[in-house]
Amino acid sequence: MRMTVPTPLGDIAVRCLAEPVGPTRTRRVPSREQAPALLLLHANPGDGRDFDAVLPALADRHRTYVVDWPGYGGSTARDPERVTPEGLVEVARRVVRVLAERHGVRRIAVLGNSVGGYVACRLAQRPCAATVSALVLVAPAGFTRHSAATRWFCREVMGRPARARRLAAPLARACLGRLGTPSSRQTYARACRLPHEERRLAVHCALWRALADPGAELTGLAALDLPVLLLWGRRDPVVPALLDGRRALRRLPATTSSVLLPTGHEPYNERPGLFLRHVLPFLDDPGAAGPSRVRSPSRRRGR
Repeated sequence: MRMTVPTPLGDIAVRCLAEPVGPTRTRRVPSREQAPALLLLHANPGDGRDFDAVLPALADRHRTYVVDWPGYGGSTARDPERVTPEGLVEVARRVVRVLAERHGVRRIAVLGNSVGGYVACRLAQRPCAATVSALVLVAPAGFTRHSAATRWFCREVMGRPARARRLAAPLARACLGRLGTPSSRQTYARACRLPHEERRLAVHCALWRALADPGAELTGLAALDLPVLLLWGRRDPVVPALLDGRRALRRLPATTSSVLLPTGHEPYNERPGLFLRHVLPFLDDPGAAGPSRVRSPSRRRGR
């Protein structure tokens, strides 16, 4: 089922998985009715289909809602130049409010990648009709140290359509690794079409430019009273784990659990099985998350 949520930035498409879409559970987990709902927030560029490889397993345990950001997927963008990370926070807040009103959602865990992770953090800082019960942050934006070089890259390279048009596909290729799964290949194919879609490209550039603003740096998160799982890719070319990951751990609650994966920017696309082995136990019992630490899984292959 899909629903549309009107917002100042556009009409937002939300995919609603109210019924399980995966196989029957083979181990004891909380029922979907007892578990918090789950909200999935994708990266820039991309859309909610980027999560398709892990969606059946997530939706088997949680009522799951997948957002397309303005201008992406099934969502519209009234003015692509006005789309900013803070604007996406307001979009997500409205979606959560509608989920409470129409679907009776009272507790919701939020899983966000890149700018989606930024929005997840901001959402947890703001009062919502449904309470944010846990965060899964996948290479979240907002922890990069601002410098002349990073501001230039955001504004003058990825923020300029003429340059972003040439770099969008190579950067997506670097973020997705070896394209060893159908989902990563499909996500890459969508990224390759970005240079030929003017409005989508304009949204992509507007979000990059806004990340250079001083207000786009995440602060004040240590006081959050909720479980957090932080996931990073060792080969991430956009938000390096050794820099942004360490800054994130210093700013997030002391109970944050951090895992370093042998992937790029989107581990749920590149290694969905490995991703789920960390995320599903956390979502089943967020309170069991350990203190701040970086765990690097074994090199055994996992899909």
